[in-house]
Amino acid sequence: MNWLVSDPSYALFLVVDLIAIFTLVAAMRWLSRFLVKPTAQHSEASNIENASAVIALMLALTGVTSGEFSLTLWDEWLLVTTYGLLAIVLLRLGAWTQDKVVLPTLDLSVATQHGNIAAAYITGAHLIGTAIVIRASMEWSSQDANLGIYALLLGFVLSQCLLALETRLRLIWTSGGLLKSIRESNKASIIKAALQHIGAAMAISGSAHFASDLDTQWQLAVVAWLVSSVVFLLAYLALAELCLRIILPKDEAYEGGRAALEGAIYLGWGFLLPALAS
Repeated sequence: MNWLVSDPSYALFLVVDLIAIFTLVAAMRWLSRFLVKPTAQHSEASNIENASAVIALMLALTGVTSGEFSLTLWDEWLLVTTYGLLAIVLLRLGAWTQDKVVLPTLDLSVATQHGNIAAAYITGAHLIGTAIVIRASMEWSSQDANLGIYALLLGFVLSQCLLALETRLRLIWTSGGLLKSIRESNKASIIKAALQHIGAAMAISGSAHFASDLDTQWQLAVVAWLVSSVVFLLAYLALAELCLRIILPKDEAYEGGRAALEGAIYLGWGFLLPALAS
């Protein structure tokens, strides 16, 4: 308790952050419930998407609640609330973009409402993936609100473009198998795809430190993050695929839980690649 004795105001700032977080999480939960109205009262699919939205928001908020507090309690409340509300809007916009632009032949929202768990996993993975990149961009800001907003919007645009690229490449490699898996609610294949999507976001976010080192040179930082993100994404896909071909048996060999194991390898490279490059 030495920290409380040395700086009693710390507790007040902590309370302000907690109140803001509780409020924002409640807002995200009810908004997600409103946007994805289940046809059944207790829909597992809609609850999976709602849970993913809540996790995504809390993950994004770690980017603004970490580090030093603001100068005043009001500034702290305003900072966390502003970034939180913007994160909610961007996360839901990202889910809509994936649904209507990246996968236009499907209606993930309607499928989730009708209990398609695979659709919920795909939307949930995109929400969490978007939050991972948003979190990395929010760490640019420290306590510079103006820079933080620009970085947040840049991180969102970057995440949508590169995660869309990852999804489109997967559609090409699987000859449309992803779409079939979603329509048939093939949980095993979708878990692999969801983990690959999240792993790709983690790899993309790992390139943020190239831009953060140049935060006083905004235009150069944007170019650095864009180029390094593309490199990280392609390296992630190549290394994960190489690892799968070396470690796992041929596709024709039967192995229970193979999809989950492949997904774990993709997720693992999402952790490893940023660490190797740091």
